[in-house]
Amino acid sequence: MDWQMVLIQPVQAFFTQLMGFLPNVLGALLILLVGWAVAKGIEGVLAKLLKTVKLDKLADKIQISEILNKGGIKRKLSEVIGIIVYWLVMLVVLIATLNALQLTVAAQLLEHVVAFLPNVVAAIFILVVGIVTGAFLSTTVRTAASNAGVDSSRLLGQAVQTTVIVFAIVAALKQLQIQLVGEAFLIVLGAVCFGLALAFGLGGKDLAGRWCDSWANEITAKRR
Repeated sequence: MDWQMVLIQPVQAFFTQLMGFLPNVLGALLILLVGWAVAKGIEGVLAKLLKTVKLDKLADKIQISEILNKGGIKRKLSEVIGIIVYWLVMLVVLIATLNALQLTVAAQLLEHVVAFLPNVVAAIFILVVGIVTGAFLSTTVRTAASNAGVDSSRLLGQAVQTTVIVFAIVAALKQLQIQLVGEAFLIVLGAVCFGLALAFGLGGKDLAGRWCDSWANEITAKRR
């Protein structure tokens, strides 16, 4: 038995395969580096553009920054959006990198993730619109109730804001194809609305009575 051939042939075959695979590795590294640079560039440009159009001030005004802070996110909204876009680009770069390495199974898995991302973006958009709408309606209801002399104007505003946000969450969950959780939210929301209606119905008797007495007193005073 030629031991030299037995030992040398596997080593030669290994290095032959390695040299054949090396261009794929170099190509994948090049794609990864260029893609990373492009993603970082897009992140920086987008964040600066959003700051220029004063998105962060709008986020502070409609309490999105406060929500981010409560969630442990200390960055501005413009920076958060920039980071999200960065990772979206990097996912595409990773798919190209895996394809260059001929790792088709992993690439297909990431492709499914990327295909689902529009639903995620739409869900985030729905949440943002819900938060903005809830804040606007809360301010409107609170101001109108306060001008009408309602003592619980702040509570009414918060109730309206919470209701709008919960509906936005349900819509976002449906966009993410999470139906059971969305239905559970609707059940909880129905229970909360019923409780609020019952509370206002029971507690509103005295308030309505005071309004009627005040109105009757004003009419009596005018007649005198």
